[in-house]
Amino acid sequence: MSTNLSDTRIRPNFVPRPTTGRLRLRPTRRGRGFIVGIVDAVGPDTNGFAPRDRVAWRDAGQHLSELILIDQDDVLGVPSWVSDDQVVSYLGAGLIARALVRTRPFSRGEQVRIESHDPLVAELTASWVRSLGARVVDNTAAVAIQDDRMTRRRELGSHGRLAQAAVEVFQAIRAGVFDDIALMPVAESQLAA
Repeated sequence: MSTNLSDTRIRPNFVPRPTTGRLRLRPTRRGRGFIVGIVDAVGPDTNGFAPRDRVAWRDAGQHLSELILIDQDDVLGVPSWVSDDQVVSYLGAGLIARALVRTRPFSRGEQVRIESHDPLVAELTASWVRSLGARVVDNTAAVAIQDDRMTRRRELGSHGRLAQAAVEVFQAIRAGVFDDIALMPVAESQLAA
């Protein structure tokens, strides 16, 4: 009995139909910790996603094929009014900024100092603080919002928390909170063809 290898050559990137709770995705953009794509197919008992939905997921540095399989719990829905460029530019750092803003209460008109080693996180946090009516300053007497590993873990630990935080980041994008912060250059966020 001979083996016909032509079938494997025709579909070198073949990805099977998704199983229970999994999605088959077509990546479209990658950058700053997240990948954006389109749902190609959904597995049985998959809730909240349908073919052609736009989604985002954390970038684990993996090689991306034309189609990939991912658990639905690792995927976030992306609203139609948020562009792929906004997702890859703002979502990762925006999630951290949102966590930072929620950790240290401040009032309208209050002076707030942002401390982060990541310039993008600092910029997004400052924009968010200003949108809530506070003033961002370098004054050491001001309320300090500090970016640290514990805050990130506590605020972004579970998928439910991450999904809720993403909704708030998308709402901030819609409200124009980050409009003064440059998008990631398109050439850096496009997937190789």
